[in-house]
Amino acid sequence: MGLAVVRYGAALVLLVYGFAKVNGSQFTILDSELDKPMGHVSGFWLTWYYFGFSKFYGNLIALAQIGGAMLLTFPRTTLLGACLLAPILANIILIDVFYGVEPGATLVAIILLGVMLALISDQFSSLVELFWTRQKSAAGTSFAAAPALKWAIRVGMLSAAFGFTYWVANYNNRAPSPIDGAWEVIRVESSDATARIPQRIYFEYNRAHMCVFKFADGSYVTHYFQANPDGRSLGIWKQSLSKGPEVFKGNYILDGTMLTLRGDLDNGRNVVLELERRQVR
Repeated sequence: MGLAVVRYGAALVLLVYGFAKVNGSQFTILDSELDKPMGHVSGFWLTWYYFGFSKFYGNLIALAQIGGAMLLTFPRTTLLGACLLAPILANIILIDVFYGVEPGATLVAIILLGVMLALISDQFSSLVELFWTRQKSAAGTSFAAAPALKWAIRVGMLSAAFGFTYWVANYNNRAPSPIDGAWEVIRVESSDATARIPQRIYFEYNRAHMCVFKFADGSYVTHYFQANPDGRSLGIWKQSLSKGPEVFKGNYILDGTMLTLRGDLDNGRNVVLELERRQVR
C-alpha cells in the first residue's frame, strides 16, 4: 500500500510538470528577457528559452514525463517507467544546479529521482544480471582478439578523438589576433558622408578570421579578416570564408582598451575609426 502511494504521488507530480509544458506554463520567456544581450541573460532564462525555442522538443519532453508517469501507475510497467524517468530527472537536476534554476524545483526533482531509484532497486539484481553478468559471459563471442589488443584499440580511439577535437578547437577554429574581442565605434572621420559605418565590430576569438559588423539598424554582416601583429596591417573581406571583395584595407593601432583603424572602407572611402573595447559579459 505504501509503495503504491509513493508511485501514484510521483506520477501525479510528473503529470503536472508534463502538462505544464504542453499548456505553456513552462518554457515560456518574458519579452524583457528577449530584449537583453545574450551575455546578460541569467542561466535560468537562457535554459528556459533554449528548451522553449522548439515547441516540438518541449512537447517531446512533456510526452516522456506524461508517458513515464502513467507507466508508474501500473505494477507491470513500473520498472519500465522508472528506468525511463531516472535519466530524465538526473539531467533536470544537473541543469537546475549548474544553470541556477529555482531551488524548490531542484528539490522536487531530487525527491522524484530518489523515488525512481527506489523503484529500480527492487529489481537491481535482475538488472545487474541483464546488463553485466550475461554480457560478461558472452563477451568472448563479440570480438576475438587478445585483451592487450582490445585495450590498445580503446586507448587509440580515445587519443584520436581527443587529438582531433583539440586540433579543431585550438587550431582550426581559432587563430588569435591582438584585436580579438568586441569593439564599440566611438568616433568616425570619413571622406564620404554617405559611407555606411558599423556601430560595433566583433573580431571573433572562437572563429578563426571571422569579423562581424553590427549596424545601427540592428543588422549583422559577417566578414573575413586578417590582422598582422607585426606590421599592424588589417584587411577585411566581404565573405567570411572565401574572402571575396575587400571591405577594408589599412592599419590599426592598439592602445589598451582603445583601437584605431585607418584605411579605405568600401571602394576607396578613407576613414578613421576610434573604437573602445566592450565587455560582453
